[in-house]
Amino acid sequence: MANNGSDFIAGEIRSLLTTRRALLPGVQAKIAAWRDTDQTLVELARALDLLREHPSIDTDMASTLTLPQIAELRSQIALTIEQLTAVEARFSRDTVNIGVSGSARMGKSTLLQSVSGLDDRQVPTGRDLPVTAVRSRIYHSATARRAILKLHSRESFLNEIIHPYHQELGIAELPRTIDEFRNHQYPAATPDLDPDLVPLLRRLREAHEALWSYEKDLTGGEMTVDLDEVRQFIAYPTHEDKSTVTAVARRYLAVRDARIDCAFPHPGVEHLGIVDLPGLGEIALEAEEHHVRGLQHEVDVVLLVKRALEGAAYWTAADGRTLKLLDRARGPIANRGDFVFLVVNTPVGAESLAEPMRAHMMENVNDGHPGKFFTMLDTNADDPDSVRASVLTPLLHALATRLPIMDSEYLSGAEESASSTRASLTSALGDLQEAIRGIRTTGVDEIESIQDNAAKLRKKLAVGLKKLVRRLRVRAMSEDDDPEYVTAITDVYNNVSTWIDGGFGVGEEAWLEEAMETFDAEEGFGKFTDDNFNHIRVEIARRFAELDKFYSGQIEDARREVGLVIRTHTGVLLDGEGSSLLRDLAECLDNPRLPCPAMHAAVTGLLDLRMEYRNHLHPRLRPHLDYLQMAHRDPRDGEPTRGVDLMADEEGAHTFYKHCQKMAHKSAYEIRKALLQGEVTPVQVTYAAVEHFVDVLIRSGKSGDSPGSIREFERLARAYRNEIWPGVYQGIAEGNVRHDRVITLIETLQKKIDEAGRAA
Repeated sequence: MANNGSDFIAGEIRSLLTTRRALLPGVQAKIAAWRDTDQTLVELARALDLLREHPSIDTDMASTLTLPQIAELRSQIALTIEQLTAVEARFSRDTVNIGVSGSARMGKSTLLQSVSGLDDRQVPTGRDLPVTAVRSRIYHSATARRAILKLHSRESFLNEIIHPYHQELGIAELPRTIDEFRNHQYPAATPDLDPDLVPLLRRLREAHEALWSYEKDLTGGEMTVDLDEVRQFIAYPTHEDKSTVTAVARRYLAVRDARIDCAFPHPGVEHLGIVDLPGLGEIALEAEEHHVRGLQHEVDVVLLVKRALEGAAYWTAADGRTLKLLDRARGPIANRGDFVFLVVNTPVGAESLAEPMRAHMMENVNDGHPGKFFTMLDTNADDPDSVRASVLTPLLHALATRLPIMDSEYLSGAEESASSTRASLTSALGDLQEAIRGIRTTGVDEIESIQDNAAKLRKKLAVGLKKLVRRLRVRAMSEDDDPEYVTAITDVYNNVSTWIDGGFGVGEEAWLEEAMETFDAEEGFGKFTDDNFNHIRVEIARRFAELDKFYSGQIEDARREVGLVIRTHTGVLLDGEGSSLLRDLAECLDNPRLPCPAMHAAVTGLLDLRMEYRNHLHPRLRPHLDYLQMAHRDPRDGEPTRGVDLMADEEGAHTFYKHCQKMAHKSAYEIRKALLQGEVTPVQVTYAAVEHFVDVLIRSGKSGDSPGSIREFERLARAYRNEIWPGVYQGIAEGNVRHDRVITLIETLQKKIDEAGRAA
């Protein structure tokens, strides 16, 4: 080949590949977008299932929340991805691939040898029987000379090779393992077997009998072999092999396809690939689909080789079926003649047969007009120079113009499918959006519901606490004495009186004995009288301080009643009673994320409430104990009063004892009377404290850190909604999350559909 011809071929191939590479990223982006779309569609279907299962969705509503055509939509997406993947495979190749096909004895293998420089040891030829068993891809390599074989796994061999035979032959039992296949007993052909099935049964029996030869190759991996050894992996046994060898090896049965690297003899074809396509019937079952898949994904153009033979120098019905198969494989390519070129193989000496065959082909294929539908190339497949000049050069000239158009049509076909898929998805999403529009699983918005329920809670607590305040107020403002308070004071007073009458805790005799001993020791009553008056005053005060238990009980009762009102309306938020309940409430109100400072202050204020005799009453009642000294001022009028005159003898001791009792009774009586007539009673204290608590809790306005009671009730409700209203918001939240998930996925899916359309 002249240098300018070689340069032309190399330049054209490089130009075609450069154009494709520029389009590849856009195609890959579309594939990624559609895969993402499919995944989102699956997620949407799952989200719809969860939404329909929610208890708040009734049966009628649930029936509309579905994508009934999801299987069809996913099939459309899968088809779109498949078509785009075919475009990706086409644009990803670093070679322009020419497929070579033809029936036995047409010169297909001879043509492959002339292009690749291989010989019968790698691409065998045969005079009558089909030879090539495995699809082979042959590429130019200046350094490598090898074959890389992609092998079946045991599973793929059984599923793709053996099971189809069983199904076609009606053999019900399918071997699931190689051992089952090995041990299967296959029948011999019988006279009543359909003649079309006889070859299938023969091939199945051959595969079964030759398992020993290829079982070790069923690894599912790859194997690299020298080209001198490749024939056994890609070709059928020769007639001689079958005649001379008892057990015929069939290692090609383990091979899915082969890649052969070798140095082509023609210059300028570094980026040219040749794909050997076994003819119809040469692989066994489903050969046509195998052809179509190989052609669509691996070749850019096909050379269909036809040779004039003695007695068959015409276009046959079988040739027409082959051309029809190739026509299926061209996919979206508009012009049939762009994808298939007819090669008339005319070996030396066969010119007389070729001419009438060529005329018959023109009549049957091109309607009698040269090149009307298909280009016919004439060559001698045995002659590499003839193949170069008459096949490669005109073919690449044509591809320089037509291959970019075919690529564009391939891409347009995939995009047309994508457009149809987008339309189907958009329509389905529109129907779904219409069904889901306005649906909210609980019929309410969670935030609005919390606000409403917070307001209701505030009102309920206001009503309940107001009733409590009203009861306390009635008691506090009553003109009648509080019977419980009177009883408590009386009990303490009686206790004090009993103590006095009983001899101040030691008895009269012991008391008098101690008095006399002190008189003798001190030579007078001075120290004894002072010590005893001091002791009596302290003891009376201590015993009246027992009222603290009553005061504390009264306040705790108020806390308990407040707590019960709150607990009644707050679900499972609080447990316990009284101060324990209020302490838990205070902790809730001190939530660092949603604090309620005013309400917290109200609760802690009620917890801090105290009414104690020593601190609150004793300072005011202390003057009533002034009777208990020898000289004092009358606490009633402030007039000075002198105590009794005493002699330091037994009579004086007895007189002092009676005087102490009298003064002690008088002090206790005056304290009792003052308590009963007092202006401040426990019920008044608790009434005032609870009323203030309710005012702050329910009616406080915005001040300082506090946003006011209304907002604080909303904060409390938001922070503890699941405890205050058990189960209510768990259902709402779950339902709304499911609803929102569906809405989000619909919007996301629509965006992805749009992105898939814009991806470039």
